[in-house]
Formats: sequence, C-alpha cells, structure tokens
Amino acid sequence: MNTKSSDSNAFINSSLQTSADGIKSQKSASSGSATGNLRNKCALKPGHSLMDWIRLGNSGEDLSGTQGRLTTVSMEELSKHNSRNDAWIAIRGVVYNITRYMDFHPGGVDELMRGVGKDSTQLFSEVHAWVNYQQLLNKCCIGPLKKIVKVQPDLIKHLEAKISLKEGELLQLPKVKFEVEPRFDWIQKLNDLTIYVYTKQFCNPGFLIKKMNGVNHVEIWILTEAGIHKFQYELHGGVEWPPKDLKMSTESGKLEINFCKSEQHRELWRSLGTHNIKKLMKSSCEEEIFIDFQVIKNQQFNHDSHELVLQNKHAILIVPVGYHVTMGLNWEALKKDYTPVPVKYLSCMEKREFSTLNLLIKKYTPRQCFSSRLSEQMEDTCLQISMPKGNLKLSSLAKHRNLCLLAAGSGLTPFLGMIEHLLKRQTNRIELLYLFYFNKTSEDIWCQKILEESSKEDERFKFVSVLSRDSDGWNGLKGQISENLLLPLVDKSCRNPITYIAVCGPIGFNAKAEEIVKSIGFSTENFYVFQG
Repeated sequence: MNTKSSDSNAFINSSLQTSADGIKSQKSASSGSATGNLRNKCALKPGHSLMDWIRLGNSGEDLSGTQGRLTTVSMEELSKHNSRNDAWIAIRGVVYNITRYMDFHPGGVDELMRGVGKDSTQLFSEVHAWVNYQQLLNKCCIGPLKKIVKVQPDLIKHLEAKISLKEGELLQLPKVKFEVEPRFDWIQKLNDLTIYVYTKQFCNPGFLIKKMNGVNHVEIWILTEAGIHKFQYELHGGVEWPPKDLKMSTESGKLEINFCKSEQHRELWRSLGTHNIKKLMKSSCEEEIFIDFQVIKNQQFNHDSHELVLQNKHAILIVPVGYHVTMGLNWEALKKDYTPVPVKYLSCMEKREFSTLNLLIKKYTPRQCFSSRLSEQMEDTCLQISMPKGNLKLSSLAKHRNLCLLAAGSGLTPFLGMIEHLLKRQTNRIELLYLFYFNKTSEDIWCQKILEESSKEDERFKFVSVLSRDSDGWNGLKGQISENLLLPLVDKSCRNPITYIAVCGPIGFNAKAEEIVKSIGFSTENFYVFQG
C-alpha cells in the first residue's frame, strides 16, 4: 500500500472522532460537550467540512501565524490570545493557533472558546479524550508551552532556613517528584483497531490488560512508580480476545494493543467509546491484588531446574524490566518471588507468545520448600500472581554506556530482560555491556547457548561464565567474584571503563560484590543490588 495514502486514511479515520465522538455515557461525559454528544452537534457552514479543513491545511497557507517557526509560548503570552479572531490553545504542553479552525469545529465556536487563552489539557481530556488532535491541528502548531514549576510552601521555608549558609556549605534541596500521567490515542481500520498508551521515556511501566464481561469491555491497568492508573473501557463495538498483536517499547514507555473487531462490528466506528479512570496508590494495592494464572507448560530445564509457562485466558500481564512478581499456590500460605523472563530463553515454547508469563525456577531442597512444590505443578494448576514489584529505574541507566552485570545462579533472571532493553536502546547507545555469570559447575549454567549467540551477534555484549568448581573440559574462568575481576573493568585509563554495576544472586554473593565495589572506590550511586 502507498505510504502516503495509508497515512491519509489513518488521519481521516482517527479524525472522524472530531465530527462524531460517539455517544458518551453519563459517567465519562459530565461536561455535555458538543463533540461528545451527537445531539449537541452544530451544523457547519458550506465549505467547512473535515475534508475542506484537510485541503486548507495542505494549501500552504500559514495557519499557525508563525511562518513555520516553532516558538516557545509563556502562560502570560497565551492568555493574551483569547478572542474569537485571535484564539490560541494549549493541550498537553503544546500551543496551537485555532483561529482558522473555529468554523470547522463540529461542536461550534462557543465550545472551543471555553479553552482559548489557557492550558486546556484537563478540559480536552474530559471532552475529547479520543480525538487525534495532533494530526488535526498539526498545521496550527505554534510551539511548546513554557511551564512554570510552582514552589511549595514547605520548600520556601526550607530555603529561608538556609539563607545564612556559610561559605562552602552545600544546600540540599528536596527533590520534586513529577507523576507520570498516561496518555491514549487510537487508530482504526474496517477490521481492526489499535490502542496506543503513552507513558514517559524510561519510566519502566507495567501493564495489565483484562477482558471483562461482554465483547466491548476492556480494562487497562498502568503501573508506574507512584501507583496504578486503572482505565475501564466500554468500546463502541465488540473486539476479539486475545489481542491480535501487542508491542511494548521499554525505552519510550509506549504500548500498542491491536484488536480484531468482532465480525458484526467491522466498520468505521464513530468513536472508541467511553471510559472511567481510577487511581490506586502502590502502598494500598501491591499486596492485595492477585491474578489467577494457569500452568500451561511445565518442563525440566536442566538437572535441578524447571521452566514454567503461565497464562490467563482473560488477562495479559507485562512486567517492568527488572521487576518481579510474588507467586502463591491456591491451597498453601507459602509464597515466593520470581522474575519472569523473555520467552526466547525457554526451550518449550515453539510459538513466541506475548500473552504468557515465562519462568525459570531452580528446584531447591527440601521437597517441602516452595520451589520444589512449584516445580511439581501439573498443567491447568492455578497459581496466584501479584502485581509487579520492584524499584529499578531505567532512567538511572540512561546516562551510562558501559555497564557490568554480575549474576549468580538463578539471579540471572532479572538481567535477561535488562539485556534486551539495553542492547535495543537508541538514546545514548550502549558501547559495552558485560555479563559475568557465576555458577558451581558447567551443568548449572542457564541459557548458555542463547547468551553466547547473542554475544557473537552483537560485539558490544560480552558474556563470561565463571565456575567455582572444577568441571570436565572447562576452559573458561574459574574462581569467585574478586577485586581482580572488577578492577581492570573500572580503570579510567582503559578505552571503555565501566560506569555502572548491577548485581543479583544469593545474599552472600550480593554482600561480597557490594564489599568489593566499595573497596575499589567505585561510586555506590552507580551500583544496584536486586532485592526480592
């Protein structure tokens, strides 16, 4: 298909929302918007249809009034443009000149005038949550809105208390924490639709996508550092479950969910539908929320390990990089934490499913311990899985191009997803990534073949196995973690000195690694120990 034609069709499909945004329910359209309710739709003047607006945008006329130059706009400047013939509006940090668009708006001039001259993000979210405004108003773009951070009273008092600092004394300001507010967009074809969820670069979100009762009811839970954003959708029409495809970018924090429309709803929808939003704080939900997953595969991985594949036919759980989940058995109080791994590291999965949770578990003794009981679970057994837990910040890795990962035994699991993220990262592209993997014997090494192949395919990735016991035919490194291993890597005189180190293994291994890192003078700010 011609790309230009495809883009044009996508634009028209998504912009249909502007002329008819669907019949919104009372629970999500309390504003009574003209574009949110078909009964309030205004008749447009001749020559002011959606296609007329597209033609005007392609005519070359300067709709923004800036002759194509992007200009930063202050709140003070924005407030001056608040009239019918001089109308600027700010949505999600971008200012648009909508003066020429007034007569093209299906909701009427009065509806648009509610938002001119100010930041109307909240108003837009209440009224036009599904409109693809970026494409509709791209020729009207003036530039970014200059934000002013409000200083909290307690911060002012803190500054006043430090006003008489002595020379050389360091002023420690409290850190201001900005919440990630998810954004949504969607695009459709006759037979399918794609929902886009935007969070923030390197914010490392988690997702729970659930099919509710009815073919048109879907929930999307978005886990961020501060809490969970829960979105309940009542779609305009029915969709098939599970989704046709799902793509997640760990770098941008963007999720794409592609659904096939139900056979009786394969047409262009007037809108995506309606939604409710609920915010849950992490501390109030982390331990209480468990989801049932079925064991669909349980297979021996090596002499003392098993690989488990879990699935819920009505839910998909996406775990953030480096996070873990707590697992429990129906009839037992015992629970244990495990980090899911990318499906490519499992030998039992012929098809690359995106809807499964994939685990590598080491079978410890005695038989009564949780890992042994878990390894014995038959197919169709029900397990309880918690919402993801962890505190790894991908943003803290973003400034580092030379990293070293230290894993021991089953402590390899959080690094498998982390390696994929780092090697795919385009922002501040990785130069060197070491993975030192410590085990007792060669039989204990997990995923050796795949990791060695990855090291050959990408010269930036160096995989090194280290054994603590003699093993027949082993020509690799022997011994335990030591200063002699790490010192050459962090030496600033070498070509690519390591600037970030992460470790995961048994408690004794982690403690020894931390002791060595401190003894060689490596910055503890750039040292991370996985817990749980």
